[in-house]
Amino acid sequence: MIYNKLLISFFLISFSAESIYFFLLYFFIPLIVLFVILIIFSLLYTRYSADKNEHNLEVIENDTNSFLTDLIFSDYTSIEMKEKISAFKKQYKLNANLKKYILNKIIHIKENLNETNEHTILLIYKYFGFDEISNRLINSSSWYSKSQALYQYQNIGYKIKTGYVKKLLDSKNSSLRSNAIIALISLSDEKFDVLDNYKYNISKADEVKILDIIYRKKSTVPKNINNWLQSKNDSIVIIAIKLIVRFRYKHDISLEQIAYLLTSENYKVRKEAILAVRELVMFEANDILMQHFKTETNLRNKISIIKTLNTIGTTENITFLSILLKKEENLELDLKLEIVNFINKTNASFFNSYTFEDETKNIELQKMIAHSNCPYLN
Repeated sequence: MIYNKLLISFFLISFSAESIYFFLLYFFIPLIVLFVILIIFSLLYTRYSADKNEHNLEVIENDTNSFLTDLIFSDYTSIEMKEKISAFKKQYKLNANLKKYILNKIIHIKENLNETNEHTILLIYKYFGFDEISNRLINSSSWYSKSQALYQYQNIGYKIKTGYVKKLLDSKNSSLRSNAIIALISLSDEKFDVLDNYKYNISKADEVKILDIIYRKKSTVPKNINNWLQSKNDSIVIIAIKLIVRFRYKHDISLEQIAYLLTSENYKVRKEAILAVRELVMFEANDILMQHFKTETNLRNKISIIKTLNTIGTTENITFLSILLKKEENLELDLKLEIVNFINKTNASFFNSYTFEDETKNIELQKMIAHSNCPYLN
């Protein structure tokens, strides 16, 4: 009985080993080899397809560049242009990537070449059907898609869409509001009245963009600049001051307006008003600045006032400032240094007879005078 069991067990073990051997030899190993061969062929085909597609894309891009250059700088009628674009679209059967490439190329050409005709660019944009793409994006629920449409409208110069853009000025999404105000400034005429009643804060980056757009349009100072100076939106006030300074239109800002701007609760508005006096060299604002100095709470603004006095100040300012040096025990060092520098530059002999009772302060004063005479000294 035991012998029979051992015999059966040996038979099963032998059978299993033999089965495994044949399974590996005739099924598993060939399958692995086939699988490896398929992977190799797949990789080779993918590489070949990628190289072919890259070559084809390069050819199409070159053809596209030549085609766009021909359209933009040749005197085709609108009918001829439409026919050529229609033939191009049939030849290349534009997919989404190629459409995106062509649109970006048109925008790139318009941004970088001053000789382009805006009307021609707009016709090419519409005949390719890109306006339909932009319209779908602007009507999307996604703020990012809407922003893409704004970018396209702005850079193509599609002014007919300003009505759609204005609706986005009150968007809850701050990024979309930002893109909308930039697009509207870019698409608007030289009045830029979109800023008249704009109530949201404008970031430093957007402020630079707005100033650059207005400046590149070779416009004069907007006629409604006085409204901007009195705006309840400090961002608009700051843009107005910077525009006046940039265009050097001194007569567009009066002493009364300077005095009014210096009463602003926003230290940034006061800062720009002080800088405007300096940049526009408004000698007549000297008394206003000195009066404001007494109430200014921001240290950097106080220093800026003294720096401005280096441009518009007179010897009459020395009396007030020299008394301030002695009277204010805890005057900030940077402010002291700026005051000493102004006095020293205005009247180099003034400090010959000016001393403190405290000898350490006299030593400090001499160091500041030396620094005024040679700023590279530590």
